Amino acid sequence: MSDTPPAWPPFYFSGGWFRMGSDEPQFKLKGKFEFEFLNPDEGDDPALAAAWYAEDFPSRIAGEPRWLATGGWEIAPAASTGRSAPFTARRASVEVAGRVVFSPDPSHWVKVEVFLGAFRVFVAYMDRVWEEFELWPSGATEKTVDPPGRIGKRLDWINLAPSAWPALARLVDDQTFSIELPGRNVVEMSAPGD
Repeated sequence: MSDTPPAWPPFYFSGGWFRMGSDEPQFKLKGKFEFEFLNPDEGDDPALAAAWYAEDFPSRIAGEPRWLATGGWEIAPAASTGRSAPFTARRASVEVAGRVVFSPDPSHWVKVEVFLGAFRVFVAYMDRVWEEFELWPSGATEKTVDPPGRIGKRLDWINLAPSAWPALARLVDDQTFSIELPGRNVVEMSAPGD
C-alpha cells in the first residue's frame, strides 16, 4: 500500500468568521444587518488546517459511544491517544481491535490510516473543499467531481467507494461502504462513474 498524496494540492474551506491562525475578520459589514465575506475562494492555511484536523478528528471519533458500519459491524471507540483513535469492531462472534491514525502529511493533506491489529488495511488523504470532507486514495492522479470518499460536515457519517479502496469490496455487496452514528441520516453517494 503506497503513501503518495493526491497529485493536486489540498484545500481547506474556512467556513468561519475568521481563518485559522488569524484574528482578522474575513467579512465586512454592508449595512445594519448585512455582511459580505471577503475572498470566499481563499481557504485556511493548509499547513495549519492539516495539523488541526489531525489533532481534532481522533477525539471526535472517540467521543461517540458506537458507530455502525456496512455489513452489520458495530464499532466501539476507546479514548483517543494523541492522533490515534483505538476501536473494537464486532459482528456476530467476531471481534477485532484496531485504530485510526490521523497525521498531517508534508504535502499538507491529512493522512488517514486504519490498522487492524498490527496491519495497515486502509490509507486515504483528506481535505475539506466545502462543508464536507473529501477522502482520496493514495496516488490519486485525477480529481473528479464526486470524490470516492466523503465525511459529513457534522462528522456523523463516512461513505467510501470500494472502487477506490479494493480491500473494502469484500465487506460490501453494494457500491458504498458506510459508517454512521446510529439514528443519523446518511447521505448516499454513487460510485464514481455511475
